[in-house]
Amino acid sequence: MEAARNAYTGGSRKLVVALDIGTTFSGAAYLNTPNLGSAKVSSVLYYDRDGNFCGIDNGVDFQDDDAFLRIKWWKLLISPTEPSAAMKDQTTTELPKGKTIVNVFADFMGYLFQSTKALFKTSEPNGDLRWDSVSNSIELILTHPNGWGGPQQAQLRTAAIEAGIVADTPVGRSSVHFVTEGEASFNFCATNTQAGKDLKPGEQVLIIDAGGGTIDISTYTVINNEPLQVEELYESECLLQGGEFVTARARAMAKEKLRGSKFNTPEDLDAFSLRFDEGVKRVFSSNQAVQHVKFGSPRDNDPECGIKAGRLALTGLQVSEFFEPSIQSTVDSIRENFSERLAADSFAFLVGGFATSPWFSAQLEERLLNIGFKFCKPETHTNKAVAVGAAAFYVDHLVIGRISKFTYGVPYGITYEPSDPEHVQRKHKSYIDPLGERSVPGRFKRMLSRGTKVLEDREIRRSFCWLSEVSPIQHIYPQIFKYKGTADAPKWVDTEQDKFETLCSVKADLSSAPHQKPKHKGKTCYVTEADVILLVGLTELKAQVSWIDSETGKERRSDAVVVYDNPSERITESDTE
Repeated sequence: MEAARNAYTGGSRKLVVALDIGTTFSGAAYLNTPNLGSAKVSSVLYYDRDGNFCGIDNGVDFQDDDAFLRIKWWKLLISPTEPSAAMKDQTTTELPKGKTIVNVFADFMGYLFQSTKALFKTSEPNGDLRWDSVSNSIELILTHPNGWGGPQQAQLRTAAIEAGIVADTPVGRSSVHFVTEGEASFNFCATNTQAGKDLKPGEQVLIIDAGGGTIDISTYTVINNEPLQVEELYESECLLQGGEFVTARARAMAKEKLRGSKFNTPEDLDAFSLRFDEGVKRVFSSNQAVQHVKFGSPRDNDPECGIKAGRLALTGLQVSEFFEPSIQSTVDSIRENFSERLAADSFAFLVGGFATSPWFSAQLEERLLNIGFKFCKPETHTNKAVAVGAAAFYVDHLVIGRISKFTYGVPYGITYEPSDPEHVQRKHKSYIDPLGERSVPGRFKRMLSRGTKVLEDREIRRSFCWLSEVSPIQHIYPQIFKYKGTADAPKWVDTEQDKFETLCSVKADLSSAPHQKPKHKGKTCYVTEADVILLVGLTELKAQVSWIDSETGKERRSDAVVVYDNPSERITESDTE
C-alpha cells in the first residue's frame, strides 16, 4: 500500500505525467493529487512499409507481419554504451523508412501519452472535465537509465516536442523533467515497502532496477526521516545486462544448435525467441528440470537437434547459463563498487520487469545475502515501479543530493609565459589575442570533480573574459568539457586528448552585459566579463550567466541554453530571449 502523500500546496492545479520508456515494456503513471494511476504496455512497435507508425505489439492487430516492420530494442540505439560484440547481432534494429531514432521515440511517446490520457479520462471521476482543466498545466517526467546523460535527455525532450506533448517554447521545454531509473525506483521503494517506510537517518540502501535492457544500481543514505530525505552515496552503475540479453543468449544457442537443419531460419529463430521470452524465461525457477520451448507444429521432429513435436528441449543447466552473465555482472558490480563501502546489513531493493523472473530474483537474493545485504523485493507492481516512482519524484522530492558522474571543466587560453616550460612546449599553438598579447590555448579549468556530492541548489561558476576587435560580444557559446581520466587536476587538454570530450556548449545572451573598451599596446578592443554558472545538483544540467550591472553594482543573471552536439536538438535564437 502506498504511503500517504502530503497535500499539494502550489498556486495552481497541475497534472504530473510520468513516462518510463523501457526496452521491452514501458510504463506510464499520472499524479493528480491525491490519486495515482499507472499502466504498462509493450515497447515492440509496428510500422508500415512507408514508415508510418501503426501501433504496439498487442498480439492481435498485426498478424500479417509481412505488411509491417516490427521493431524492438530500439531504445538501445541512443545508449552511450554499446552492447558487447556477442550481443550486437541480436540487438540490431532496423529503423522504419525515413525515421530517425528521435522520430521513433516521438511516435511511441505520443502513443503512450494518449493512452495515459484515455486511462485518466475513464478511471477518474469526471475524467474528461478534469483532464481539460489541467491539460495546459502538465509536468512531464521522463525516465532514463543511470548511464544516460545530457545528450540523451536532449533527444528525449526533442521527441516530446515532436510528439506534441509539450510546446517548442521555453515554457514548454521547462515542463519536461528527467529522473534516472535508479532514483525513480528509490522513490517507489521508499513509499511502497515497509522496509522503505521504516528507514532511519544514517541507514544506507542499494537500489537494483532490473529492466529489459539495463540493470541500474544506485545507493542512497538517509539524512532525515520526517520528512524522508536522502542523498546519493556513490556513483551509480548502469549495466547492459537486462532481461532481453537472456533471450538473446538463448537465441544464439538455438541458432548454433539448429545449424544445418531446416529450422535454422530467421522466422523459426524469431518464433523460438518469442516463445522462450514469453514462457521459459518468465517461469524458470530450477536448473534441475528440463525446459521445452514450443516453436513449431506438432509434426516437426528432428532428434539430432533435440526437436520433438515442435518443441526444443533444453536442460535446466543450459537455461541457467543464459541468465548467469546478467546475474554475475550485477553481483560483481555490487561487490566491486559498493559492498565494502556500505554499512553492514544495508537493504538491497530489487525492482523492474526482470525482477519478476523467479530464477534471476532468487539467485540475486542468495548471492547478495552471502555478501552481507538484506534483501527486499516489493510484493506488487515491481514492473511499473519506475513509472510510479517517477511521478512521485516530482512531488515528494526525496533525493536532495547527487553524485557528479565526471569532471566538468572548460578549455581556455592563458597568457604566454616564456619562462614556463609547459608554455614553451606549446608555443607553436600560441596566438595573438585582440589586445596584442600572446596566449596559449588548451588550458583546462576544472569546475567540478568526478564523484563530488552536490546538493540540489549547488552551483559552480567560473569567470571569463571575451575580447572582440569589431563590436561588443552579443552571444557566447563556451564549451563545457568532461574529463574521463584519473588525474585529480588535469591542466592541459592535449596531454590526454582521448580522455577529454565536449560535453555541451552554453549558449547565452550577453547583449545587456557591460562592455569595456580599453586600449593596450596601441590596440583597442571590446572586453566583456561575465561568469558562467552551472547548476549541477539537479537531475539535468542547467546553466546561467551573470555579470555586475555597471549602474547598480548588483549581480544580474540570465538563463542560458545547454546545447549538446546532437543533430536532433533544435535550438533557436528565441531560446535565450
